[in-house]
Amino acid sequence: MQFRLILAGFLLWSMVSKAQDGTLFIVDSVEVENGLNNLSPDKIAFMNVVSSPTLQAKYGARAENGIIYIETKPFARRRYNRLFSELSPAFEAALKKYGSDSLFQYILDGTKIDEASMNMLAALEKKGIGSLVVVDAATLKSKYDVKEKDKKVGVIITSK
Repeated sequence: MQFRLILAGFLLWSMVSKAQDGTLFIVDSVEVENGLNNLSPDKIAFMNVVSSPTLQAKYGARAENGIIYIETKPFARRRYNRLFSELSPAFEAALKKYGSDSLFQYILDGTKIDEASMNMLAALEKKGIGSLVVVDAATLKSKYDVKEKDKKVGVIITSK
């Protein structure tokens, strides 16, 4: 699975690198002039290529070939932490208690999310989340078979 993600990332990276001329790049909600020149592929959490008349009206000729939206991992993490806090007061309380989500074990549709698959969280949108439940470490270990002792909070996400 991880090999396929890496391979897909490099293929996409090479295609995007060739498309840099005449394509508008937005990285972490900021328009960038130099495309992907200073951005390492392992820093990317999420990438989306969009083209529409609305974007052309907003950005003019710079969006003629479309826009490539990129979120880096830290930016995506802040965004989904904000989203999850809006959806769950328990998540917000746990985030405040621990200062970050590094002690959280995310489980998305029954699959444990690790560092290699964190981009799955970056792709989530509010309308695609059916439920978000926060559980304590004991429940995480007994019900979800999480063996890592450093995980203090379980975040169980079910998509629609």
